[in-house]
Amino acid sequence: MSSSFASSSISSSVVSLKKYDVFLSFRGEDTRRNFTSHLYDALSRKKVETFIDNNELKKGDEISPALAKAIEESHASIVIFSENYASSKWCLNELKKILECKKDKEQIVIPVFYNIDPSHVRKQTGSYQKAFAEHKRDLMYNNDKLQKWKAALTEAANLVGWDSQKYRIESDFIKDIVKDVLRQLNLRYPYEIKGVVGIEKNYEQIESMLKIGSNDVRVLGIWGMGGIGKTTLAKALYSKLCSQFEGRCFVNVMDESKKYGLNVVHNNFYSTLLEEENLHHDAPYIEAPFSMRRIARKKVFIVLDGVETSEQIEDLILKIDELGVGSRVIITTRNKHIFSQFSKCEIYEVKELKKHDSLQLFNLTVFGDEHPKIGYEDLSESVVSYCKGNPLALKVLGANLRSRGKESWENELKKLQKIPNGRIYNVLKLSYDDLDCSQKAIFLDIACLLREEHKDFIIDLLEACDFFAISGIEVLLDKALIQLKLIWHVISDIDTIEMHDLLQEMGREIVNQESQDPGKRSRLWKAEEISDVLKKNKGTEAVEGITFHSTEVGDLYLNADSFRRMTNLRYLKIYNIYDGRICNVYFPDGLEWLSDKLRYLRWDGYCLESLPSTFCAEMLTELHMSHSKLKKLWDGVQNLLNLTIIWLESSKDLIEIPDLSKATNLERVYLSECESLCQLHPSIFSLPRLTHLGLGGCIKIESLKTNIHSKSLSKLLLDGCSSLMEFSVTSEEMTYLTLRGTAIHELPSSIWRNTKLTFLDLTECCKLNTVGLSNDPQLWSITVLNLCGCSQINALNLLFILDGIQSLKQLKLNECFNLEVLPDNIQNHSRLEWLDLDDCRILVSLSELPPSVLYLKAANCTYLDTDSTQQSLLENMLQTFSEYHSDEGVDAFSFLPGTRVPFKFDFQTLEASITIPPIPKSDLCGFIFCIILSEGFNVYHHALHCFIFEHGKEVDRCRISHSYLGTLISDHVWICWHDYNRQESGSSDCNLSFQFILEAHKEQSWWSTEGIKGCGVLPVYASLERELELDGSSISEEIVELISNAQAMKNDIDELQPRAIGSEVRSSNNENEDDHEQPYSHSEVEDLNEKSCGCSIGLFLRHLLKRVERIIQIRNDLRSLSPSSQVK
Repeated sequence: MSSSFASSSISSSVVSLKKYDVFLSFRGEDTRRNFTSHLYDALSRKKVETFIDNNELKKGDEISPALAKAIEESHASIVIFSENYASSKWCLNELKKILECKKDKEQIVIPVFYNIDPSHVRKQTGSYQKAFAEHKRDLMYNNDKLQKWKAALTEAANLVGWDSQKYRIESDFIKDIVKDVLRQLNLRYPYEIKGVVGIEKNYEQIESMLKIGSNDVRVLGIWGMGGIGKTTLAKALYSKLCSQFEGRCFVNVMDESKKYGLNVVHNNFYSTLLEEENLHHDAPYIEAPFSMRRIARKKVFIVLDGVETSEQIEDLILKIDELGVGSRVIITTRNKHIFSQFSKCEIYEVKELKKHDSLQLFNLTVFGDEHPKIGYEDLSESVVSYCKGNPLALKVLGANLRSRGKESWENELKKLQKIPNGRIYNVLKLSYDDLDCSQKAIFLDIACLLREEHKDFIIDLLEACDFFAISGIEVLLDKALIQLKLIWHVISDIDTIEMHDLLQEMGREIVNQESQDPGKRSRLWKAEEISDVLKKNKGTEAVEGITFHSTEVGDLYLNADSFRRMTNLRYLKIYNIYDGRICNVYFPDGLEWLSDKLRYLRWDGYCLESLPSTFCAEMLTELHMSHSKLKKLWDGVQNLLNLTIIWLESSKDLIEIPDLSKATNLERVYLSECESLCQLHPSIFSLPRLTHLGLGGCIKIESLKTNIHSKSLSKLLLDGCSSLMEFSVTSEEMTYLTLRGTAIHELPSSIWRNTKLTFLDLTECCKLNTVGLSNDPQLWSITVLNLCGCSQINALNLLFILDGIQSLKQLKLNECFNLEVLPDNIQNHSRLEWLDLDDCRILVSLSELPPSVLYLKAANCTYLDTDSTQQSLLENMLQTFSEYHSDEGVDAFSFLPGTRVPFKFDFQTLEASITIPPIPKSDLCGFIFCIILSEGFNVYHHALHCFIFEHGKEVDRCRISHSYLGTLISDHVWICWHDYNRQESGSSDCNLSFQFILEAHKEQSWWSTEGIKGCGVLPVYASLERELELDGSSISEEIVELISNAQAMKNDIDELQPRAIGSEVRSSNNENEDDHEQPYSHSEVEDLNEKSCGCSIGLFLRHLLKRVERIIQIRNDLRSLSPSSQVK
């Protein structure tokens, strides 16, 4: 099926409008004064524009150009076959022209047999036989023309038509013909859908989902928020596709059910599909089984628009699977859950319009043009920004603003900031009205308090509020009231809950309508209103949630009882995202009371030394009070059964943590930068579910010892505890331990009890005796070991460490200033992938690294001889990436001192960009890049990017990451891998250019190539063992293709001249490079090898030659296994 949707079905001119609806072809002497004139009159009364040739005296045999044009400019032709129709050469030529238009222009052709047997027309018998006998005697007409006339008559007579002999009354005959003409023309004139923009972008995907033409019955669900364009899209699909089905029906279920009742809708639905008019609309349900049996014999196209419940579908269609072969059903709804009743149902989510389409739709609505009126550009942009791609909002506001002046526009925009448009609000609110009470509470909490928060956090919080959040969130997702948005957070992706701006506005308006007095509303989020409520003590038991940015209201001085009357407050968030250290909410007389129903309390920069003595935290799930003035939380022991998180980071006056023995569900405690904290309450180590304990930067903690062996603690952060000298914390679940910058002298023997420890950070533990790391095989579980800045590390004690820890994947030795060489036993670490040696300034030798190493950094190790290291690392990369699958997520890089691109690189230049000759796409995995950075370059302040172009068009880009923070004291070589997402379409080769460029991070980003002294590109192809699946018949073709590619590659490089984007491309050249290769057994391969000896083009050519050698080997193996096989 052609995707001509955009141009043919959803513009203001849906079809190519023609001058006439119908062309009448007839024999004048037979029917002009009776049947034809009556038919013409009936069509005219129905306002059908009909062409009738009133010229009774036709000259010549060929039809006139005017008549031919009239046929071409008609949507349909009615051919009236009568007794003497075939005797007219004019009529026969007319018929031939009509059938040509049917074939070329898809013209509708309706044969009418008036007082003649259709078989006489079809077989040219009776009067038609006599007419052709007369034509044959006419020498002017050859046999070829006669045969074309006969074929035209046969073709036309075989079409579905009308026979007058089946009617007793001619007026009934004419009435049915007119009805058929109107029906077919209605299908040819689809619905005009005005002001539709952007739908064509959806059509291609929907077309693939519907699979028009397949014989199975398919259901397509169109789903999205209110006003997003579901109905418009369904109408466009219906108008485009319905003519391809025997029966069709479009039902607006929601509106028609409310207006007429489901009983009437049901009967109208069956009447339409069965094409019957005698069914009483208000009668009881039609007997469904028989009706369904009849419908099952028809290929039908059904659109059920605005479905609210699954019962509405069941009332209309008992069993969708029993519809006729090839039938299609489209259902539009705001409730995705409806589709779960179908075993097979494709679902298409209608998204917001893009900004360009939004502007176009708005401008068409308000100005009648795709572009805004001069002087209204910025105002139009503001309205479009407010609507956030919702077509209903764009149309409604566009209609409201049409023909109004600028001042009126500006005034309306100000009004929208406070009062939503009523029509938009009512349409969106329909989804909210369908929720139960707990689902409504969840929606309002998200709209007013929790938008953009983590999904898991929202569920946990609202479950604690007894809102049944797990199922409630699913319902809101199904109804398109909220949506999940994946964001990157620290080390992984997490789901956050988002919603459309208009839906948030609708939810907040619902809360605003609870009361004119903000203190009597359930949720408060406007800083000005909250300030007024708190200062004047206007809060009531109605208030359940408060959130505001403290700096939005200036200094706020409150009474001690400001929260006294808010007895149902369950969520309180006073935050400062810009500078949490600043709090401008003060209580000169202290704070007497907080609600004991609080589930969540966040108060950045809390100004008092403790929480109110009356505060009961029994229902609290999370406590966040970073940058506070707290010295303690409370006195005594509280029942903290529901508490899961305590976050008191940077509370620099905090001196004690309370007894937490009753916080049996506490999972995470964050106390970093609590600089006055000297010790922890021992109960914290006995908590059965504690997994994270963060104490980084607690500079007064000198000892952290306990005899309790935790059963849950998995992550312990002690980085920056500069006074910590004694440490003894163990856990059977401990996986992550950082002691960075502590003053410990040795690791206690108890550390061996952490049998699951995989990450150990001892950075800048300058007093640590590292020999202890090799004392016990229990530490073999460690995969990441960080010894950066440990001045005691040298080759000898590193030798012992590497002997003791056998599972290493990452080893970081940056700034180990006493390390001269790496010990030989490093090559025994077959799992080691990452090795950091930055600023090991006296390091002179790396020895032999294991082939598993793919990440190697040795920035500013200027005494290091890196040529051999680069070569071996490059070979490791080639081996790895020629065998891996792209979904395995493998990566690699090296950053070493050096002044030139290694000779192994096929293509290299002294510039920051390079264009390479055409290379085959087949089996191309990606590229290894090499970039030379100059002395004095500050790596930390720049991001390196590579842009890839094909024929001048950008086809890919990547950001090449790094983690070195200093300035280079010599030139350095950066080598990295890029997995190239090649396009499979088009030619078999790709002609690529590569541009390397630096982005500087200052007040404004700027781009430059300064600091890049050269670059190289090495294509990497899949290994034969992974990719090759050849049968005997294709081996010779593969050999010939590879030989051709290799020779072409050599010729291209020999002849390559400087390109526009890059400078000189230099092929690597080493005459002895391939001395170790064995002679090839195939004469063509030997010949090619001889030709390439003079100018080797590196690993790429060798890759091709090795593939040829391997294919020949397979060919020989096949011959030996099956001597009788016909392997060429």
